[in-house]
Amino acid sequence: MAILIGIFLAVVVGILPMVVYALILWWFDRYEKEPLGLLIAAFLWGAIPAIFFSLVVELILDIPISYFVEPVTASLIGAAVVAPFAEEIFKGLALVLLLLFFHREIDSPLDGIIYGGLVGFGFAAVENVFYFLGGFVEGGTAGLLFLAVLRAFVFGLNHALFTGLTGLGLAMVRLSPNRWVKIGAPVAGLLLGMMAHGIHNGTIAFGTELVWPCLITFASDWGGVLILLAVIVWTSVRERGWIVAFLADEVQRGTLSQADYDVVCSYTRRLALRAGTLFSGDFRRWLDLGRYHRLATELAFDKRRLTRFPAEADTQARIVQLRHQVRELRQA
Repeated sequence: MAILIGIFLAVVVGILPMVVYALILWWFDRYEKEPLGLLIAAFLWGAIPAIFFSLVVELILDIPISYFVEPVTASLIGAAVVAPFAEEIFKGLALVLLLLFFHREIDSPLDGIIYGGLVGFGFAAVENVFYFLGGFVEGGTAGLLFLAVLRAFVFGLNHALFTGLTGLGLAMVRLSPNRWVKIGAPVAGLLLGMMAHGIHNGTIAFGTELVWPCLITFASDWGGVLILLAVIVWTSVRERGWIVAFLADEVQRGTLSQADYDVVCSYTRRLALRAGTLFSGDFRRWLDLGRYHRLATELAFDKRRLTRFPAEADTQARIVQLRHQVRELRQA
């Protein structure tokens, strides 16, 4: 019975906080929500393929490393070098696939951070379960809860931070017209993610014997989280600016009414309108309003993109299509 309780606690405490964090991150994407299927796929990629392939590579590389160096050194190399390299590569692979096959979903730096964060939360959820089960075997419920406080709360945002940096870098491939930025940003994002991961693992390894490395761990992890949070807030503010600027002439075109324009430009007004519709029991209109606001936002984002990539014929065609769809929904 105790084993079943331990497994239950490990699964719940390992996965539930990561799902909550993922929902909070999803909330920051206020104006143009990413497709739910892609968000779930990103989370599951981190939880299954990224974990599996990372573990295989780490086990393979551990053999030659253990042969040439002492066990303590091999353990440090594995934690601070091999694990960040393998894990960030395979987590980042999901973002590469997203960029190749669903590049239209990346409209701003925020999108790259969100997809990267979702992959990271999925990875952390399953990794936490393994660690918590080990903590339960070694120290019972107290050992499991001690690890849970550290891994799910004190350092619960780590994997989202590491892969969020990769996602931010890859998003610039889609968003920047500068060739050198397209080449350098993904590499820089991946390297920063690996470096932050390596600093965390390395200082934690030293922290088992000394106290001061843990201060470096805390400063590095939460400093990185705060920087990424600042980028998220800044990008969210810029997205609203794009909507205000690039939809203003759509009122004169007849695409939007002035009242609808005012609502689309304000997250709180969108939320209040849809909440009132839902509470009135009109579920169909609640869905239509969500689609209406999303398409209008995509129109603003694509018009903004056209100013940076004026030769993109597919963006020009999509703007025409989006105007038509928004008009149809407005009339409906």
